[in-house]
Amino acid sequence: MSKRTVITAEPCGFCSGVRNALALINEVLQTEKNVYILKGLIHNTGVTADLKKRGCIFVENVEDIPEGSVTIFGAHGVSLAVEQGAAARRLRVTDAACPLVKQLHKAAGALTPDRELVLFGHRGHPETEGVLGHSGTEKIFVVESADDVDSLPELKAPVLLVQTTLSHIEAEKVKSSLKKRFPAADISVSVCQASLLRQRAVERLAPECDLFVVAGSSCSSNANRLRETAERCGVRSVLIDDPAEVTAELLSGVRTIGLSAAASTPESQIETLRARLCSEEF
Repeated sequence: MSKRTVITAEPCGFCSGVRNALALINEVLQTEKNVYILKGLIHNTGVTADLKKRGCIFVENVEDIPEGSVTIFGAHGVSLAVEQGAAARRLRVTDAACPLVKQLHKAAGALTPDRELVLFGHRGHPETEGVLGHSGTEKIFVVESADDVDSLPELKAPVLLVQTTLSHIEAEKVKSSLKKRFPAADISVSVCQASLLRQRAVERLAPECDLFVVAGSSCSSNANRLRETAERCGVRSVLIDDPAEVTAELLSGVRTIGLSAAASTPESQIETLRARLCSEEF
């Protein structure tokens, strides 16, 4: 028997938004072939590879999709310009955007031109691009940390929105910095509940561990935030996309391993990784 103990954080793995996106695409694939997915469905390499085997075609631009084609908008959402481009090409669209992301689109779209949108998010991330692309104001500012708030120009009526997958601790720092500099700022939002609960589960478990492992892909924002959460607790932490990445060197001297998984990581991947971590091979 392995001398290592693996403790799994609860909750971890799929969130409701990801489950919804996968259910939608599975429904489409029952009747359609050559399904186009715009900007990725979710950020997980294993899921993406499986969908490619099943006939899905991944593209980055709506112009790359033949007119009239069956198309899926991914869980991270798309901009208003993309939605309009899809309509112009008469694409048969299924929108798999997370409902919480759609709420951010609605909030951004409700802003009047005299307001300023401050978005705490990663520049270039599909969710960030989608939210900005729905903004009702052209006064748009992206901050990636609390320090960035100091670099903002003078704002009259800023409204803060937060990318759903970011660190709840960093989000609170941004909110505090923005409120301190702009007392009239609207800062009522935060990261989504699924991200918050997964991060807090890691915070509770990590101090008990010699090593913390997060199952997820490097392109996943919430996977990286879970790894950073464990590191913030003073525990060596790694992000593993493929169980084959587990080595004897990684596990040397380790007795207690904490395990969590990104909201885009399937249970099958979590179980395979757990078995690998417990293997007597190492």
